[in-house]
Amino acid sequence: MLTNNDQMKQIFLVIILTALSSCSILNQPVEVEVNPIPVEEFMLKPFGHNESIDDFKAGLPEGTRVQKLIKRNPRPHHKPDTVYNFLFKKSKISVYKTQFSQEFLLGGNVRNPQIVLVNGIRKGMAKAQFFNCFTDFDPLPNDTISIKEPKFGRTFNFYFNKKGILERFSFTGKT
Repeated sequence: MLTNNDQMKQIFLVIILTALSSCSILNQPVEVEVNPIPVEEFMLKPFGHNESIDDFKAGLPEGTRVQKLIKRNPRPHHKPDTVYNFLFKKSKISVYKTQFSQEFLLGGNVRNPQIVLVNGIRKGMAKAQFFNCFTDFDPLPNDTISIKEPKFGRTFNFYFNKKGILERFSFTGKT
């Protein structure tokens, strides 16, 4: 018959083994469907749709919350501007809507594999797969890959861990 101390040791061992096995699963690269495109085309439409509020509502995963932040204008007769934050788990994408109903992508920080870019880029993919997503981008050894487009004023930063797995990416909108 096992004593309470022996039972506690067994339970503790099971918890430790479960935690270790779940951590090793998360560090494996995810399989992605790669659709290679030129860098310039990617920078124009990284999500594969227009950068409007309605398109983001339709294109982001189920469970995405929308947070509206209102920026009041100093003159009372002007309509307020609005910032829409699309929040999905640890990810955030922001769109700015002016009083004239113009919409601009401000930027974002993506940390979840459910949000996929037009060429198949997503969190969890291997660095080799990442470079296969572009037709005209040569592989680099860096852990942080930056793509800047001076014509559009947009910047993408892709952050890889020591094992070469994409941990997250951030971006700015067009200026």
